[in-house]
Amino acid sequence: MFVPLSDFFGGLISGDEPHATVEGEHTADADTVEVIPPSPGQAAYAICASCHGAEGQGNEMMHAPALAGQEDWYLKRQIVKFKDGQRGTHADDIYGAQMRGMAMTLQDDAAIDTVVDYITAMPSAPTRLTLGGDAAKGQAGYALCMACHGAAAEGNPALNAPGLKGLPDWYIVTQLKNFKSGVRGTDPKDVEGMQMRPMAMTVPDEEAMNNIAAYIQSKGAPD
Repeated sequence: MFVPLSDFFGGLISGDEPHATVEGEHTADADTVEVIPPSPGQAAYAICASCHGAEGQGNEMMHAPALAGQEDWYLKRQIVKFKDGQRGTHADDIYGAQMRGMAMTLQDDAAIDTVVDYITAMPSAPTRLTLGGDAAKGQAGYALCMACHGAAAEGNPALNAPGLKGLPDWYIVTQLKNFKSGVRGTDPKDVEGMQMRPMAMTVPDEEAMNNIAAYIQSKGAPD
């Protein structure tokens, strides 16, 4: 921190202590630096951003899906499920357990609503295909999914089916595997998960999962 010599010696002569200008402090010969605090939603999302990205874009290395573009009702429901132990408590759900710890930091419904409102205001963008699935082949496999998730993978809240557009292919495949293996959708309180698990069981193998994920991804980003 730089203190002008004239100020320093002037202080010694007058008997006053040397005074240094602190950033943000108002002085007669310096502009005031205005510090704008983060909004409550931005502050609440800070812990989420470490995995899901500052713009909700997701991070495969952290096994964190994209959040931008997801519906508010679905985001809130999943946070509640993690807090309640319906997700993230299976012995093989390593990444779910990590997420559960993060969800537990949101103390009440008001805190959940604050962070969800912040996420849903984020602009969404198409994700990159990573698994090499064949979208044309995946169209037939998606036919069963379409009954709940919609022809354009837009989702249907009335059927408790979230939108799938904007989710990365690796995350879709991971969750299909989790439903098939029982890592997800076996808790008796997870009604929607238990509905989804039999659907996942109809997908014969990983190649078929990759193709379905590629077809979903071909629908682009959420509207």
